[in-house]
Amino acid sequence: MDSHFLGIDLGSSYTKFVVVDDSGTVMFEKTIQTLSRNRQTFQDIKNEIDNKFNISKTCSTGYGRNSFACDLQKTELICAAKGVSSFAPTHKCIIDIGGEDIKIIESGPNGEVIEFMMNDKCSAGTGTFITEIADKAEIEIQEMNDLAKNSTNDKVINSFCTVFAKTEILGWKFNGVSAEDIAKGIYLSIVNRICKLPVQLDIPIYLCGGVISYHPYLKDLLKNEFNTEVDIFPKPQMAVALGAALIARDEK
Repeated sequence: MDSHFLGIDLGSSYTKFVVVDDSGTVMFEKTIQTLSRNRQTFQDIKNEIDNKFNISKTCSTGYGRNSFACDLQKTELICAAKGVSSFAPTHKCIIDIGGEDIKIIESGPNGEVIEFMMNDKCSAGTGTFITEIADKAEIEIQEMNDLAKNSTNDKVINSFCTVFAKTEILGWKFNGVSAEDIAKGIYLSIVNRICKLPVQLDIPIYLCGGVISYHPYLKDLLKNEFNTEVDIFPKPQMAVALGAALIARDEK
């Protein structure tokens, strides 16, 4: 039976599974919410993978990478660089917007991490920030992207702190700011946060992570702000799990 390799990204919001074969072709992928009551779901998917594939090695990554036994454990930085490099084997800058942090990664063609910076001191600009502010604004997450695209306003939420941003949003609502403008204002706040990090504009820029999966309009706003091309990794939420699977394949 052919060998297969499993990467598991246990993120703060979602857990992602990717199985690749010897050539790096994706044979299986799945996403579930990261919740303690979903432990049986996690085990069910793990059993499904074990029944379908001959898993030679497993690599875990993400916040919960130490929560179960596996062959390898790697940081999200290393796995993101490896995953994105499978699509873009060049010197590049990766912006990984996750549930709890933003990572800026300078990566070499083969997934080498050259430099990195993390916004991990607070949730500003992350998936958690979007969820909490959108909830206060009474905007459905699934509607935000289309709402923001229909806004012609450049009004920005100035507060990076989630608590203060919620107060600011209440003021917007009281003043009759439209849902479209609020949605775009939330996105522009994230763009401003990213722009305060050391993004290299002289090399290709790739976006990955769960946030860009659900809010692809951020790409257009970042492109306008940077005045350069910005690309999204295909299936951006799976990039880190894919990287973990490829590392499991390549590590001897």
